Amino acid sequence: MKSDFIESQYLILELMAKKLLGAFKSRSLHVGVPLIMVLVTALGGCTQMGPQVLMTGRPQYNVAVQKTEAQQLLLNIVRNRYNEPILFLDITSITSGFSRGVNGGLLGSFSSGSNSGVASLGGDIRENPNVFYAPNTGEKFVRQMLTPIDLRTIALLLQAGWSIERVLLLLGESASQLYNRPVENQTVEPYGQFLMVADSLRELQRNRQLIIGLEPGESETDLSLVMMVTPEAIESPAYRVVCDALDVECDGQPLRLRQGFGAMAGSNTLTLATRSLFSAIYHLSRHVDAPIQDVEAGYASHSTDLNDESTRATAALRQLFHVRSSANEPEHASVKVYYRDTWFYIADADQDSKTTFALLSMLVTLKSGDASGVMPLITIPSG
Repeated sequence: MKSDFIESQYLILELMAKKLLGAFKSRSLHVGVPLIMVLVTALGGCTQMGPQVLMTGRPQYNVAVQKTEAQQLLLNIVRNRYNEPILFLDITSITSGFSRGVNGGLLGSFSSGSNSGVASLGGDIRENPNVFYAPNTGEKFVRQMLTPIDLRTIALLLQAGWSIERVLLLLGESASQLYNRPVENQTVEPYGQFLMVADSLRELQRNRQLIIGLEPGESETDLSLVMMVTPEAIESPAYRVVCDALDVECDGQPLRLRQGFGAMAGSNTLTLATRSLFSAIYHLSRHVDAPIQDVEAGYASHSTDLNDESTRATAALRQLFHVRSSANEPEHASVKVYYRDTWFYIADADQDSKTTFALLSMLVTLKSGDASGVMPLITIPSG
């Protein structure tokens, strides 16, 4: 598709041709030649090409990069559904050069009784893009993928306005004795309570009754994620659910979460275990609809959670994220990728899945940077 800039150049060339033909018809050859010189000079030396190229080129490159980044992330989620290795191919740089050329010519013969003339004009604009890729591999990448998300990152997400329920369901592994997954040979109660706590905290957040931040400790890595409720929230049912599930007093005191596993570390102090980025991708991949023939053939793993529609786990996680599959290319998809002769996609109308996918995409971007220099967001005196 031609850009507005290229179309404008062709329009100029068309006007030049009309002027030249008019010059021949009026036998004013002495006017036509200077006209060519002026127009060619204007196109060749005076017109600023850069601003027009920037106006039309940058948005298109932006859209292309964003679209392919989303496709790559979805592809890796689908690969995980098939228990295959994932790979992130980074775009290290994009360079693009433009060149143009304009040429014109006149050929004519004149006599006392007749005259004839031919005018020729030509022009071209070329773009020579160079895109450089590099696979994201090595020890640094593996550590980024396998290291649990730290509390500083959790606090940044929540301070940015992300839903605490979505963040906990995606990145939380456990909160003290409550687990964010069904555990074999155990009752579903700890998992059900985790879901209730996440939902109740979201209600408090939505009502602007929850304050979240970081509290520094004795060292730079000794941080606590602090949650406080406003006085109006102390008697609310949502706050009661949180206190009862976590077995803490409903006295309005700050609730501190330290990174780790196990039971409570003290009064109003709990442990929060977080997932790694790879674990979060694996967690979401369980909710990719692999074709039934792939499951029956053993190409894709069989997940009991996906098929037990009566469980609360399935309902909560399907609302969090759902990738559909189709033999035909979907018409209304937010992001889609073709893999193993099947189209996998997130429906454009599925706002929850799109939001969760955007959160995961932000985490991938954040992990590629450095968030270690972010200072604590809140300080609460002890006692």
